[in-house]
Amino acid sequence: MAVLPIASWFLIQKTRELPPVIAARGGTQPKAWDLLREPTFRRLMLVNWFLASCWDVHTFVVPVLGFERGISASVIGSILGAFAVAAALIRMVMPLVAAHLREWRVLAGAMLTTAVLFGIYPLMPSALAMGVCSVLLGFALGTVQPMVMSMLHQITPEARHGEALGLRLMTINASSVLMPMLFGSVGALIGIAGVFWATGAAVGAGSRAAWLLKDSLTSHGGHAE
Repeated sequence: MAVLPIASWFLIQKTRELPPVIAARGGTQPKAWDLLREPTFRRLMLVNWFLASCWDVHTFVVPVLGFERGISASVIGSILGAFAVAAALIRMVMPLVAAHLREWRVLAGAMLTTAVLFGIYPLMPSALAMGVCSVLLGFALGTVQPMVMSMLHQITPEARHGEALGLRLMTINASSVLMPMLFGSVGALIGIAGVFWATGAAVGAGSRAAWLLKDSLTSHGGHAE
């Protein structure tokens, strides 16, 4: 693990930083919350929240589901590890994906794929089958962050990229704190399989928001003012 940051430090030595973007002075200083008034930004944050919640659901619920089925801790860890490896691998080929597909298509596809996988995940009869679902889910959810970051930079003014990234990070962190508590409460009422199905239904219905990003980008010419 210590080698990774050292290697990163070595690789960026010859990287040239772009000059900082200076926001125009005069008038009322915009606030970060003003970005939420922009429909395209709100829609992208909603899509990001849906998919971040799916990531949290998988991490939180799979160990419980595995425990109910008598699967050992090491095997449960392998299932979660397969998810993480798949998410990392798909990001290595994202430049090829991005060269052929627009961001909104990838996000909509990831949401629909996740909805289907969440529907069948609790029905898998063995740890191996759960592992296959975990890998496929890792491929789907692993595409999300690069696409969201790309769209975020397209729909926000250049001088406000930092504010937009801060709001996105705040949303994800809030979700990571609140959603597991909600999952636990809901799981106690409807069962662990019900958590998968309810989340899958929600993200499937929410895929319309990702699809509408196409029209938002077109109407705004690629940038939100």
